[in-house]
Amino acid sequence: MFRLIPIVCLLGLILHSSCNNSSQPAAAKQSKSINIAPIVPDSVMKYYDFVNSLTQLKLPYPNAYELKEIKDYAHYFGTDTFQRVTAGRFATVNGFTPVIYACEVNDHEKRTYLVVYNDNGVQKSRLQIAANVSREPGEAEEEIVAVKDTTSTEFTNQWFYIGMDSLIEVRARHSTYVQGSQKVNTTLRYYRIGRKGTIKEVPKEKESFEKYAARFPEHKLPATLDTVSTKELKAVSRLTPYYDFKEESPDPLYALGRLEIAGRATALLYARDTIYLDEGLTYPEVKLITYKKGKEVDKIVVYGGTLGEHSETIYRKCMVDKDASINLQEEDKKELDSSFHFRTVYNMQYEVLPSGKIIGRQATSIVHSSKLYNEKALIKYFKGKRGNHHYASLFQIRAKDNILVGLHAFNKGGENFLEFLTVNKDNKIIDRYTVYSNLKKLKLADVKAKQMEKREDDYNERRGRLTCDAIIKLTGKELHITPAGKFVK
Repeated sequence: MFRLIPIVCLLGLILHSSCNNSSQPAAAKQSKSINIAPIVPDSVMKYYDFVNSLTQLKLPYPNAYELKEIKDYAHYFGTDTFQRVTAGRFATVNGFTPVIYACEVNDHEKRTYLVVYNDNGVQKSRLQIAANVSREPGEAEEEIVAVKDTTSTEFTNQWFYIGMDSLIEVRARHSTYVQGSQKVNTTLRYYRIGRKGTIKEVPKEKESFEKYAARFPEHKLPATLDTVSTKELKAVSRLTPYYDFKEESPDPLYALGRLEIAGRATALLYARDTIYLDEGLTYPEVKLITYKKGKEVDKIVVYGGTLGEHSETIYRKCMVDKDASINLQEEDKKELDSSFHFRTVYNMQYEVLPSGKIIGRQATSIVHSSKLYNEKALIKYFKGKRGNHHYASLFQIRAKDNILVGLHAFNKGGENFLEFLTVNKDNKIIDRYTVYSNLKKLKLADVKAKQMEKREDDYNERRGRLTCDAIIKLTGKELHITPAGKFVK
């Protein structure tokens, strides 16, 4: 809150009176001295008017939201001319007020600055905390031009987050495209505003891995994880050298547990309350990271979810055993269209090797299902289809060669046909199974798939090989597929 500096005017009135009729000299009352505050220069008052007119921002604060457009910024920010400037301020602390300016330089360059002022409106420090810039290599920074269709282009993106503890995180990603090849350099730096109003970079903490790992509650093997609560957990410092936050969201991270896997590695479990907000989906998350001699080796999500285009994967029911195995249930969901979805549940077994590397040991089961696989739903599905052949990838089987299980539908003139396909890495059909057919005039040989079109290789590379039959749940029965890709009819 800014101080108010009033101009005080005082009128002193001294009253003299007599208490009786006797002739006595009047008693004079002396007034006390009055301290009048000095008049503040107009420029400082204008600064107060300016800064008090800005939107007051609250922590935590992400990336330049809720800012108000300002016109008269030159006196407080600089003489550079921008297409548009928006600004907001944080509460004054120790006599210093931080202000954020988001500046549009031109159509291809935007920059955001954090500026700290003292009580007299004097700038004490400035830091660029966000940017969005594109240019051709070799161009000067002030000569930004539109991105052209060339073989080499550079992009710089920078964004920030200020946490409840006032720690300022500044991420930067510099991308260079040369003849279709992309090179990316990502950095993450931390800053704080000091007692004298200067913005200083904060270095990483220096402590032993043993001391760091001791903050994680130890759990004996076998250990099971089937629910997550972070209420009683300690937050992991953003300044630790033992966790890489560069590609992570700024949400708080908590020390969930420590597993000592004999002869293999130390595994630390990190938890988050929520990792996804897209399309209304929210997940807690737990990530298991293995360390050898205090160095990170490998990581795997053992609870939570990931979201892709028309797809979703959920991880749950994790158990880490004494034999260094990680048993995990993974569920893939895919959207065929707005009416029908596919669901595939994998019971996976991973292994932590003596090096600390995590590999897929085996898939002990794969079960696939969909509401599409009944006659009533198929009739509805085919009514909405146009064209003849339609293909969809369902799931992958890891065997000697990776096998794709897919779906092929045919629709023409009210005659419909649906079949499952298994295909190898060369996209050649291994086997097929007819799910539905109402062919009358058309022949099966003319409508069945010759190969699996638009093959998608989006499966999890880490998943282990299938050691038993995969199962597709149909109405009233289960269709089995061998690890070799053959349908058991």
